[in-house]
Amino acid sequence: MWIFSLLSLGSWFATETGFVTGWQTHFLGMNYPLRFVAFGAVLTGVSFLLRFSPRAVFLRPPTFTVGLLYFFTALWIVSITGNYGDWETWSRVPTTALWYWGVLLGLASLAAIGYGLKYDDTASRGIGLAFLFLNLYTRYCEYFWGHIHKAVFFLILALSFWLIGRKAEKIWNLEFMKKDASPPRSDAVE
Repeated sequence: MWIFSLLSLGSWFATETGFVTGWQTHFLGMNYPLRFVAFGAVLTGVSFLLRFSPRAVFLRPPTFTVGLLYFFTALWIVSITGNYGDWETWSRVPTTALWYWGVLLGLASLAAIGYGLKYDDTASRGIGLAFLFLNLYTRYCEYFWGHIHKAVFFLILALSFWLIGRKAEKIWNLEFMKKDASPPRSDAVE
């Protein structure tokens, strides 16, 4: 129920900022995706404050995860569209002019992965990895689609998916082998 409340809060935020601006494209100089980058960052920050409230500590994991999803999804969209409010303006801007958003998304993904590894947080680590790869593949498509032969484009894409899948399968099998190889618990009822 809390997750749906946070999703509803996001809908309210979008509607309220749209209403305040008279349904213009920018609010405090930010288009909708950039607003949600800030919204997700605030929600993630609130999740850290929930640790200090004994009554609300159970709300921290879903708030943290939803905040990260808001943040990274919106930042990924901003890395593609920039802070432009309409299609005409954005279509005149070359994709290379938005490189800094892609770099910011990559750095944020690496920071989330680092946090997840340091504190053994699977949500942060998983979301960071997913958006790191999403960012890399998005940049690959943006920068190379029109510049290399389509057969070579898809060959490189297929090889990268194969390599990632192969490594992921090895890691996945190691995880299951660790669980199977663990000694039986001494307190287990027989």
